[in-house]
Amino acid sequence: MTTADPPGDATTLVPTDTDERRWRRRCLWGLLLALPAVYLLTARGHLEEWWQGQELFEVGVSAGMETRFAGADWKLETVEVLPLKDSGWPRVQGVPVRVRFQVTVREPSIDVLWQRCQVALRDDQGRRWSASGFGGPRSTEGTMTCGAATLEPRAPGTVLRIEQDFTVPHDAAGKVEPTVSMDGERPRYLRFHLGSM
Repeated sequence: MTTADPPGDATTLVPTDTDERRWRRRCLWGLLLALPAVYLLTARGHLEEWWQGQELFEVGVSAGMETRFAGADWKLETVEVLPLKDSGWPRVQGVPVRVRFQVTVREPSIDVLWQRCQVALRDDQGRRWSASGFGGPRSTEGTMTCGAATLEPRAPGTVLRIEQDFTVPHDAAGKVEPTVSMDGERPRYLRFHLGSM
């Protein structure tokens, strides 16, 4: 037979001290404020990386004009639809298009500014095509892709010939405009308006 504990020995879980209750409430409110702050701090790096990868603000360039972008002066030379026959290109679905820029280096750090350089084609419906190689011949000696230009430092005053190849649908071949973006300028990007080119 057990005897009941005396009333004075019972352990209570509810605090009787008002200061202790107040302190616990403050801790809970602090936790509610601290959790979102910690989340934002850890998400900051991901948000910066996302922001750096976006092309949000167009810098329009008229046909035949030159503009300063990422430490260099960019000028569109040609947007050329290539004939498939007798060109050495393998059979592709769509129309091969070659874009060529003349770029004059103005700052010595383009190997850093041009990281993740992307040349693309866009049409008036918002469709976008990334550059792709066909394995065909280059148009002239000394041309290179945008990414290849970053493989070594370039002295100011160096003139580069940047050339990228694309495949676009037949209905878009005459309506595409080239864009250029890179880490040193994103979320800004260049869009070359062809006009009467």
